[in-house]
Amino acid sequence: MTDGDTLPSGADTGLRTRFSGLVAPGLPPDRRDRLARALGLNPADELADEPADGPAGSEALALLLTDGRAAEKESLWLPPVAAWVEPASGDENGDGAAAWLAEASRTDLYVNLTTATAHDLQLGARLLAAIGARHPLPGHRRDDIELALHEAVSNALVHGNLGIGGMTELSARELERFSRDLCDGLADPVLSARRIVIAIRIDPPQSSQAGLGAGPEPAGGRPDEAQEHGRALATVEITDQGAGFVPCRLERAGASGRGLDLIGSIAEGLEIEDGGRRIRLRFRL
Repeated sequence: MTDGDTLPSGADTGLRTRFSGLVAPGLPPDRRDRLARALGLNPADELADEPADGPAGSEALALLLTDGRAAEKESLWLPPVAAWVEPASGDENGDGAAAWLAEASRTDLYVNLTTATAHDLQLGARLLAAIGARHPLPGHRRDDIELALHEAVSNALVHGNLGIGGMTELSARELERFSRDLCDGLADPVLSARRIVIAIRIDPPQSSQAGLGAGPEPAGGRPDEAQEHGRALATVEITDQGAGFVPCRLERAGASGRGLDLIGSIAEGLEIEDGGRRIRLRFRL
């Protein structure tokens, strides 16, 4: 389904979400049922009336996005849905579905989409809705986190998967060039099929002390930071399949032309890994 070298491996193998059902708007019922059998999930025609979100061990629904119009429904980005995956051809016949389900189970929220699908979804707002439904945020904090998520996702899609260079100047010529490159990239079947993977963990303050000194630091962040400040910590890893890049520096001014200065001014933590193909953000909620 994806190039394993460019997707998050997840050093922490602990279960955080247990999936019980599968909702697949836009997917033919026969394929939905085959995927459900391959995953050991119960197929459902619609979301449950009573969301069942919570800590590891609770039930949640896996959602497979295969129709852009269906994916735009706000209810599909709220509990009990905790994973949004666009299946590749043949996932139900091999190890593809099992691999992304295992990845999703190690997170609180999980997204695995093609560039073409993700580009039209305004993922920053979708992710914020999913986070906010589990941990209410004040208005100003919602706006800041959404802006940072939007910028990071856009970087992964446009500069990463589509390989488009940023605008070198504010001019009509550069804007025309950028728009043309974007259209060409999305029309390329190889580039538009590249994946973006987003893994989110939300660690409440009271849960972090038990893990201090208990082993290696969990992949994606340090929950003890949330305990230190008395606030929950959201760790967001965004991974693309592009060529990568080497940032000049991570200062808030003149970071690298990819908006890292803006992202860094909002997030409490910013790390770049895998040759620039993965960015890890931490937000205190």
